[in-house]
Amino acid sequence: MKDKHLRSLKVRVIQVLSKWQEPHGEGSYKDSGILQALEISEHGEVNFAIHPKHPHCPCCLYDASQLRTKLMTLKHVKSVYCDVVGIPGKERWIRSINT
Repeated sequence: MKDKHLRSLKVRVIQVLSKWQEPHGEGSYKDSGILQALEISEHGEVNFAIHPKHPHCPCCLYDASQLRTKLMTLKHVKSVYCDVVGIPGKERWIRSINT
C-alpha cells in the first residue's frame, strides 16, 4: 500500500475509534480507556486490543463485534482482529468478536 493510502487509512481508523461510543455512556473507546493497543500494517491489517469495562455484559460484546464490522468497511482494510485483555473468559470474547 502506498504511504498516502496508509496515512489515510490510519486517520480513518482513528476517527472511527474516536467517535465510537462505549455502550454504557462512558465516552468513546479512545477516551474511556477501553482501547489498549492499535496497530495498522502497510498491508491493511488492523489489530486492536480492548479491555471491556463490563466483562459480563452482552451489549459490550455485541458493541465490540459491531466496531470490528465497521472497521472492515473502511477502504483499504484487508482484515481486522480484535484482542481482548484483562477479563475472565477472554478467549470466548475473542472468538465471538472475530468470527
